[in-house]
Amino acid sequence: MRYIAISLIFIAVLATPVLSAGDSPKPRITDIHGRANGKEARVFFTLRKAFSPEMVEALKSGIEISFKTVVRVERVHRNWFNARLGEVTFSRSVRYDALSRVYHLNRGKGAELFPDIFTALAGMTRYEVIVPLDYEVTRGKRYRAYVRTRLDKVGLSEPLRSILFFSSLWDVETEWARGDISAP
Repeated sequence: MRYIAISLIFIAVLATPVLSAGDSPKPRITDIHGRANGKEARVFFTLRKAFSPEMVEALKSGIEISFKTVVRVERVHRNWFNARLGEVTFSRSVRYDALSRVYHLNRGKGAELFPDIFTALAGMTRYEVIVPLDYEVTRGKRYRAYVRTRLDKVGLSEPLRSILFFSSLWDVETEWARGDISAP
C-alpha cells in the first residue's frame, strides 16, 4: 500500500509540469541594502517568488521547507578585484503542525509559532542578516553585499528527495544578487 501511494505521488509530480501551461516564475532576491559599521555589516533583503502553489500545498500538509542562504560582503575596488570581508551561510525553515494548527518558523534562534500561513511565509522571505567582517570598514569607501538562496533538500525524506529530483516545480535557486552597503 505504501509503495502504491509513493508511486502515485511520483506520477503526479512528473505529470504536473507537462500539464501546466506556462513556466513558473523564477525566484529572485530583491531590495538588498545595508549598513556596515565597525567589524559587522547588517544586510536586508527580500526573497521573491520562492513558493509555488505546489510548495504551499506541501507545506500545508506538513512537509518542512528549508532554504539555505549565503550572504557575502565585499569591499569594492575600482579597476581591481573586490576584497571579500565576510561571509555567512545559514538556513531557515518552516513547517506546519497539524495537531496544534500552527506554523513553526526556525530562523536559527529556535522556533517561532505563527497561526497563519501568510506570516510564516513572510518570515521565510524577509531577511535581516548580520555578517561578521574580517576588517573594520573605512568610512566613505564602497561596500557591496552578494546574496544567493536555494531550497535545502537535505532535510527531506528519501522518497520525497527522489521525487523532487525529477520535478522542476521544486527547483528553487536564485542567481547571485547584489546591493550596495553604506559605511557612514
